[in-house]
Amino acid sequence: MVDVAATTDFAEDYSLLVSPSITTPMNMANLELFTPAHMATTPSFNEAPSGQLVLEEERVDGSVSASVYLDYLEAGGGWCTMWWLAFVLALWQALSIAGDLWLNVWSGTATTETSAEFVNESGYYLSIYAALSVAGALSTSFRSMVVYGSGLKASQQLFDRMTHALLRAPMRFFDQNPVGRILNRYTNDMGTVDVDIPFTLGYVSSVTFLAGCTLATAMYMTQYMGLLILPLVYIYVAMGQFYVKPARELERVNKITKSPLLNLITESIEGVLVIRAFGDKQLRRFMRMHFRNVDDTNGSTYAKEVATQWLALYIQLTSVAVLAVLSVALIWMRDRLSPGLVALALNYIFSSLGFLENLVPTFAYFETLMVAPERIADYCKIEAEAPRVISGAVAHDWPTKGDIVFDNMAFRYKENDPLVLKDVNLHIRSGEKIGIVGRTGAGKSSLTMALFRINELASGSIKIDGMDISKVGVKTLRSAIAIIPQTPVLFKGTLRNYLDPFGEFSDDELWACLHKVKLTDRIGGVDGKLDSQVEENGENFSVGERQMLCMGRALLRQARIVVMDEATAAIDHETDQNLQRVIRTEFASSTVLTIAHRLDTVLDADRILVFDQGRLAQCDKPKALIGQGSGIFYELCSEGGYLDKVVTHQQ
Repeated sequence: MVDVAATTDFAEDYSLLVSPSITTPMNMANLELFTPAHMATTPSFNEAPSGQLVLEEERVDGSVSASVYLDYLEAGGGWCTMWWLAFVLALWQALSIAGDLWLNVWSGTATTETSAEFVNESGYYLSIYAALSVAGALSTSFRSMVVYGSGLKASQQLFDRMTHALLRAPMRFFDQNPVGRILNRYTNDMGTVDVDIPFTLGYVSSVTFLAGCTLATAMYMTQYMGLLILPLVYIYVAMGQFYVKPARELERVNKITKSPLLNLITESIEGVLVIRAFGDKQLRRFMRMHFRNVDDTNGSTYAKEVATQWLALYIQLTSVAVLAVLSVALIWMRDRLSPGLVALALNYIFSSLGFLENLVPTFAYFETLMVAPERIADYCKIEAEAPRVISGAVAHDWPTKGDIVFDNMAFRYKENDPLVLKDVNLHIRSGEKIGIVGRTGAGKSSLTMALFRINELASGSIKIDGMDISKVGVKTLRSAIAIIPQTPVLFKGTLRNYLDPFGEFSDDELWACLHKVKLTDRIGGVDGKLDSQVEENGENFSVGERQMLCMGRALLRQARIVVMDEATAAIDHETDQNLQRVIRTEFASSTVLTIAHRLDTVLDADRILVFDQGRLAQCDKPKALIGQGSGIFYELCSEGGYLDKVVTHQQ
């Protein structure tokens, strides 16, 4: 039983926020689900203006271009597959007609032979008919293999192309396109390509071939009356063309509305703890946003289904009208037509109408399905970032020193955006330990993004060991620099695969690396040891242990340049000290760039780079910067109580 009082209280609590909606997809236990009364008009729930970073999803207008069909055809095996399909369909139809003709010949012998002769020859006629039937069944199976095999191949090709394009896409693409939009391509669109298109294509090809043969036979057999079929075909085709235009656009709208729905669900799952921590107000806000997205998706789906039912209704009404007119005409012409011709005409008209009623909606439906390959093709054409490897650009062991030069460097995240780094001129010598500080938004992390070529420089250059990094492949560059991020990412698999994914090091070297980062006891105490499993995102390791594993990978590779991007902001003091020890001892000859908010992690650095509003404001030893008695670094140390520690570290 439902507690009516509780239901009333629930409704009263949410009455200011939401109101019942008939477009809500379901009711559970007689409790009304609630959706927004109006689109976010209260100040508490005003959304930030869209378009500042995330771009609106583009939607193609008009019919699906021929290039999309050709791309799908090429992915499925090309014209060779189409010729095979045409041959199999022709064979299947020929075997069907041959079976009917053979049955007609067999039945015709009953009037010319005695009963005994008919019975004696039945085995012969039956064996031939059975052989034709088996051959027809085999041709049908082969037709299915051709259609679904080519569909599977096309699906794999499109999936591989899209994945390859996304893995090569620049980072600004992922800044401008939320994860829900990408998930929509991999779930909704790929699902259509995997299942719906091959099944529909198989049905369309067989029914089209069968309908063509039937209509041609009807026109031949009924002669001048067969001319009535031509305007009939035109009427049905015109109705299909009238329907397919809105149906195609509604399919595009429906797919676009699923992207924000998936994106919000993904973000809510990832940030559920933060959402709940901010209380009921934010819970209701996310509920409201979710219901709005559900209503948008359901609205487009409902409109699409209404259009489909409209076509089905009008096709059936047209068929009824055509049958009524032809029946009256045949009755009126009964004196001039033989009964056999009337029966034949009605038989073929019934068959033709049945084929047209199925064929026209199926063709229209097939074009709406081709919106999925169209959307996948858009992602296959994403502009790739710079070449991954440039043959002969640098030596295999580059860089050997770790010398870095920034020459009048400027950097931005997107074209036409303001510069986040401006006129940076700096020479970091080999083996230097550099601390990078500054207030929020000063450009600290942007410096590392420029170093890794996450986006290309707006102007100027960065040289490592005298080589301009713009002339080095991005894979070569990024493999040469080790990074220890604030939130390390560990992929699911074995610990050995994480530390040494390419199998370049022995077990002794791996254990020596773990010993240096003080994880020997931790790894040695679990089953499997080096072959023990790492959970998704490294959930079976603490944040500090994940960062030490990142440090271990850098040690194994003997990286000449190491970047620590705020790596000490989320770990305990003991792990922090362990990190600093490894940097001082194991990376003594490497160039180390450390970005930190906790200044005590960079007080023993050789030099401090202080950034302010994208410019390099100060650059000197920590003691020298403090000795100035003013400046950004002096203010940061004073605010954090680090002034005395600077003197102690330098002494």
